[in-house]
Amino acid sequence: MASEFSLRGGDSAAVLRQHGLEPDALSNPGVKVPLARYVAMFEEMANELADPSLGARLGLAMRPVALGPAGMVMSKSRSIITALERLTRFFTTFQPDTQSALLVGDGEVTWTYRLSDPAIWPRRQDSEFTMSSLIQFIRSAFLRHWRPQMVQFEHGPISEDDTLILEGLLGCPIRFDAASNGITFALSDARTDLREEDADLMATLEGYLADIMPSEIGVSWTSRVLALIATRLGHRSVTLEEIAFDLAIAPRSLQRRLAEEGTSLRQLLCDHRKQVADLHLRAGVPHLGNLAAALGYADGTTFWRAHRGWQGVPPSAVRAKRR
Repeated sequence: MASEFSLRGGDSAAVLRQHGLEPDALSNPGVKVPLARYVAMFEEMANELADPSLGARLGLAMRPVALGPAGMVMSKSRSIITALERLTRFFTTFQPDTQSALLVGDGEVTWTYRLSDPAIWPRRQDSEFTMSSLIQFIRSAFLRHWRPQMVQFEHGPISEDDTLILEGLLGCPIRFDAASNGITFALSDARTDLREEDADLMATLEGYLADIMPSEIGVSWTSRVLALIATRLGHRSVTLEEIAFDLAIAPRSLQRRLAEEGTSLRQLLCDHRKQVADLHLRAGVPHLGNLAAALGYADGTTFWRAHRGWQGVPPSAVRAKRR
């Protein structure tokens, strides 16, 4: 990122020092940069170059090898969906504090991604970099001219030209102000076997990645459920049965575990909706109907009533105050 920023005329050393890092910090594999600091630097670099689509452009130059063993697992998989299943499983080995999921529906599949911490905002560059990187990975590993059906982002557009630029870069329609970032494509394409796998190589790589994955020991059921809510909301329904299935636990057992932690699926879903709604409203989201859909509401009226029940005021009042 820093080297590309410099090639485009930016002073990467100055930006790094401003954030308390040495000029070689991003190129040194032994240096761990806090996620919030990395995201802030990425945003600053885009602002300095006056290029809102910097992250998307840089992502299209990425190759699977940049992700190390996780990228190799993806590039050597037999199909796109197998690659994405492995990428989702091992994503936190190279970028912790994130939420990702692979959601299979009727004739289509969606891969979602978002940073766990809502306080890290704005984060447009990281989101667009990740989405465009994934598109480029699929093209370089499987189908050279592959295009998704749609890409969505949790942030809003800057202008109509901004939307057109992104659609040109990513090669598909763009949707903004979603609950999370996501790429949607045809399930039939994703399931097609495009190569034979080397079983021994895959076993070795997956074993290594499993060893370095962050442990889930001690992770609360509340945290696990919240992660699934964040990745499903706006894409798939959020029910006790479906969440329990994803966690490989009986619905009644999950309900009991959450009750022991002083909460419920209904409460967690409500809290997450409040958090996402507040984030978008304070950012000045232009279309409340789009936000309602992103939050999984049937229509804008249902969202309006829910928000008034939370805050005592309609969503338009919070957005107007921000503006």
